[in-house]
Parts: sequence; structure tokens; C-alpha cells
Amino acid sequence: MSTRGRRRVRAALSAALAVVVGAVGAACASIPTSSDVRDGAADIELGRDVDYIPVGPAAGAAPDQIVQGFLNAAIVGPRSTTSYAVAQEYLTSTAGSSWDRYARVLVLQESPRVTADEVPADATTSTVRVEGTVVATVDENGVYTEQTTPSAVETTFTLGRGSDGQWRISQLEDGLLISASFFTQAFHLTKMYFPTPDLTWWVPDVRWFPHQTWRTDATAQILAGPPEWLANSTTTVIPEGTTLAIDAVTVSDDGTIGVSLTSAISEASAEERALAVAQLEATLVEGDGRNVVLSDGAAPLAVPREVELSLPHTEGPALAFADGQLHQVVARQLEPYEEPVALDGLAPTALAVGPGGSPVVVRDGDARLVRVTGADAPVELLAGKGLLAPSADRFGSVWSGDAGRIQVVLASGRVVDLTVPWLAERSVESVRVSPEGARIAVVSRGPGGPQVHVAGIMRDAQNVPTGLSDPVQVAGAVDDATFATWQDGTALAIVGSADGVRAVVLAGVGGLASQGGLSRALTGVVEPRWVTAAVGASGMLAIDGDGTLFARQTSALWAVVDEGVALVAYPG
Repeated sequence: MSTRGRRRVRAALSAALAVVVGAVGAACASIPTSSDVRDGAADIELGRDVDYIPVGPAAGAAPDQIVQGFLNAAIVGPRSTTSYAVAQEYLTSTAGSSWDRYARVLVLQESPRVTADEVPADATTSTVRVEGTVVATVDENGVYTEQTTPSAVETTFTLGRGSDGQWRISQLEDGLLISASFFTQAFHLTKMYFPTPDLTWWVPDVRWFPHQTWRTDATAQILAGPPEWLANSTTTVIPEGTTLAIDAVTVSDDGTIGVSLTSAISEASAEERALAVAQLEATLVEGDGRNVVLSDGAAPLAVPREVELSLPHTEGPALAFADGQLHQVVARQLEPYEEPVALDGLAPTALAVGPGGSPVVVRDGDARLVRVTGADAPVELLAGKGLLAPSADRFGSVWSGDAGRIQVVLASGRVVDLTVPWLAERSVESVRVSPEGARIAVVSRGPGGPQVHVAGIMRDAQNVPTGLSDPVQVAGAVDDATFATWQDGTALAIVGSADGVRAVVLAGVGGLASQGGLSRALTGVVEPRWVTAAVGASGMLAIDGDGTLFARQTSALWAVVDEGVALVAYPG
């Protein structure tokens, strides 16, 4: 296992950010009769600065000003308990006690628009309308979904005038409306990690939690187990029924993240406790110099040893096919590939490399996959019509198939046909397995046009693939996608179109860390036809329509590596 891709999970305490807040707001579903109290879940951090000084309702403020002030304070609430308390000042006591601010979060293209009719001087009630364009949503579990097509939303606030003559909001819908430009300031992108069934790799699952409670929320979700789409591709060692003993995770200046659990944790073995601590550290630390201390109630639990699992990473350099030969891509230039390769008589149209550089597989025309390295090469692995570009996983299997099915060639040479119900009416255009072998990115075309999905890979005890989970959709705003590859552990690089222009597009499996979580086009390569990336190493290569190979330097700057390049692939 490569040491470059391994790191021990440690903890880091994020510094608070001061942000100037513009007009952004709140609203969503129906008003409940009761709701959970969430303030107790705030991560307790010693010495944390106060981020905001919110402003309460001004005396004599008109209904639209009351709603605008509420919107401003409400969306800061995910970062500041004080701001949430101020937001409540704009509500009547009844409305404040029933409002569930995290029932649903709508991410808007821009700040919401507030409009109100003229209010007569003797009016005692008023209605204010708030409108916006939704580009993404976040559900109650922190799951982010980018919209395929932006949609309009309109919600209303009912206000009443009190005996003191001041307007307050008496009825509102649950949730938040927040602009994409402010979303990443209010919500924290959290990579929760679950171990692979063989306990050797971490599988990330991206969630978005309020900044002030993200560690508490993430811990609660880890204790609940992996999401449904990863349930059969990952595992958990935390005993069922284990929950937080107190609704908070503590963070102290001495490097300790305290996680107090209910007595069910005592059922875990010493080895399982060690893995549970490693899992929490992988998720909660975000840097070096901190550690998780697990306790059963108030009693610290002994953890016998440290556990190391690999984060998703690519092992080995990229290979390129140019001038009828294979080359290694080293330091942004092509160098001769020194290993014996059996390419005579082949017409390579796609290339795959296994972790560490073996095996090397090419698609011969569109009808055969051929292993071209090894003492017995060439070896035909798969024959068919219109075969997909191959992908090699860490178990020595090669993934391909045709437009109607996904096929896996095992290291033994046996071919497994996967039955995937959600692809029954769709034509598969590309497949790419993640480095840890637990997930697969699939581009397919159907009645709704091309779509990009990520699904969990189900395997038996011998690590033979047996099926794919129901998927999650990625990159809702990307048009005409033809290929997707893993750019890092939680993001894809996609060859598609953005705003009608062919481009390499980055899309998060659960949202990106910038631009409000939305996918974004990378400029600098005109008419790209192929892209490949090194997970964990930030390397990305693309080939344009003229056969020029580019290496990404920044989001907008690509350096020319060579010309006349037909194929390129990092391991995976």
C-alpha cells in the first residue's frame, strides 16, 4: 500500500471567520406543531471568537423590513447561535417555537427577493412574498443535491401587528433560503468516512452541516451508519443503538475532541473501539495535532492501538499512447515506457492502467479489450460490440461492457455480467471505479438525456462484484456528458458542456467546497475529448480535439505537455 495515500487521522480546530452578510433568507415547507431543539447540539469549542453581531428589529420597521431583517439573521444562524436568537426576535413566540430552520435548505442562484403590498395605516395583518431561483437543496441529513434545472420558488410570510404597534412574523414555512454565494460560509462541507468491508480503505460521504454544529451532526450521522447507497459497499463496527450521551461534541485547546457515547459502545471490542476512534478522527479532525477521546458517558474508554486506513488515492503515474507507443507522463512531459508492451497489430482506442501500473489494458478498436503487459501478453479479456473504455480496480478486475450492460473481467479471467435495474432503460456511455473500489461513476443516456450517477459497488466475500446500489445523481447542471472520472475522493471531472460550451467540468459527489457547492467548468482546454486525474495528488490531464495533451496547473491555466497524443490514463 502506498504511503503517499496513507495518513493517520488527526484533529484540527478551525478558526472562526468574520463575514459581512448581505440580504439572504429563510423559508420552506409547512409549520409543524412541534420540533426538535437543536441548540444543545452545538460543538463546544473553548476560546472560540464570536463571529457576528446581528441586529434585531428596528422600532417601527415595516413588514417587508421585518422579513428582510429576519432573512439576514436567519442564514447566519448556522454559524452563530447569537444570530439565531436574534432571528427569533423577528417572530412571534408561537412562530419561533415551531419554526424548524433545518427541515430543508434551498440554495438560491442569488439573494432572495422580498416584495410586499402597501400596508394601510390601520392594518393589523400583512403578507410579504419572498422569491428566488433554486439551484440546489440540502435535506435534514445534510445531503446536498444539485438541481438538474434551476427552479423558481415563492414563499409567503404572514405578519401581525402587536399591541405595541410593532410588526412580527406570525406564520412562516420551515427551512432556510440561502444564496449560493453565502452557502459555504454558513454550512460546513464535511467528509464523513466509512471503512471498506476489508477494513483497508476509507470511503468518503460528503454532507453539509451548520458550521456551529458540524462535528456534533457528523458524529450523530456516523453513529447512524452509512447512507443507504453505501450500506453494502462499506461497513461499520459501532454497535447498533450507540448514540451521543450528550447532544454535543466538545473541542478543547489541548488537542482533544471529546465524544461521549451511550453505554451501547461498551459492546464493542478493543479493536472495534480503535477503528471507531480512527473513523471519528478521519471525519472530525481536518488537519494535524488533534485527537478524539471516546468515553462511555463520563468514563474515558481505553483504545489499545492506532488504526491506519488509506484515503482514496491513485497509485502510479499516467500512461499516454502517442506515435504508436506507450509513454509515461512524468513532470509534464512524455518519457519512454520501459516495460515490455504487446501492441503489434492492435488499434488502441482507449487505455486503462491498474493501481501501481499493472495491468495495462487497451481497447482494440471498439470490439476487444486486450491486456498488453505481462509475460503472456497480449491476452484478450473481453470481446463485444461497442465496448466501453475500460477501468481497472484495486482487486485486479477490469470494468467495461457495452451500451446495454456493465461487465467485469476478474483477475482470474472470468467475466461477470452485472444486473443493474436503474440502468434498464438507459444506454451506458462510461464507467470509472473509484480508487478504493467501493464506488463507480456511470455516465448513461436515456429519456431524460445524459446523466452522471455514482453508485456503491456490492461485492461478495471474495470481492467479486455482485451489483450496484441505487445511485446518487451528480452534476445536475452539466449538459451532454460523455465521460466522467474521479478527480478526488469526492469529486468527478466530466467531459461535457456548461452553458453550451464544451468543457471539463468539476462536480462534487455531494457538492464542491466552493461556488455554493455547485459544479463548475474549467476553462483553458478548448473542445476537450478526454480527461484523467490522479486522486489525492491534484494531477489532471486532458486531450483536446487536435490531440494536444494538457496538464492542469490552476483552474484556468493548463500547460501543453505534448502534441499528437491519442490516449492518456492515470491508474484506475
